[in-house]
Amino acid sequence: MPDGTGTARWVDAVFGVALFVTLAAPDFFGSGAVGWTTPAFSALTIVYVVLLNTRRGSAVLGQRARLRRGEISGRFALVARVVLFVIAASGVAFALFHPHLGVHVPYWRTAVGAALGGALILFGRRMQRALSSVATRERYAAGRTLSGRV
Repeated sequence: MPDGTGTARWVDAVFGVALFVTLAAPDFFGSGAVGWTTPAFSALTIVYVVLLNTRRGSAVLGQRARLRRGEISGRFALVARVVLFVIAASGVAFALFHPHLGVHVPYWRTAVGAALGGALILFGRRMQRALSSVATRERYAAGRTLSGRV
């Protein structure tokens, strides 16, 4: 993977803190906090995606280069989409069935937010590099090079 394909460290820190605040706010401010944390995190995510898709925005985020879509193996992209779908579906299912389970764990959102936000802050760059490496390695393992020639 070329050096500089990941975002700057401060981006991981901002999103780690935002993830923690988004998840922990309802534990400290009540369920009404969801009304402002969810739209705020969604807006931050949309701004991030828009910035990543422009040259100047990528420069602001510290990303000098990124993988071309053709360099990412189809198998990796399919597996990634399935995993993201399963995670999203399980989150929706948990949100729907959580009130009916009768289990109350105090400050569970804070614990999950601290774990996810901390992991992003501490291991964000490593995770980006590892995923990029796996995405392109599968292409090489299939007997193809990045130029499409064997």
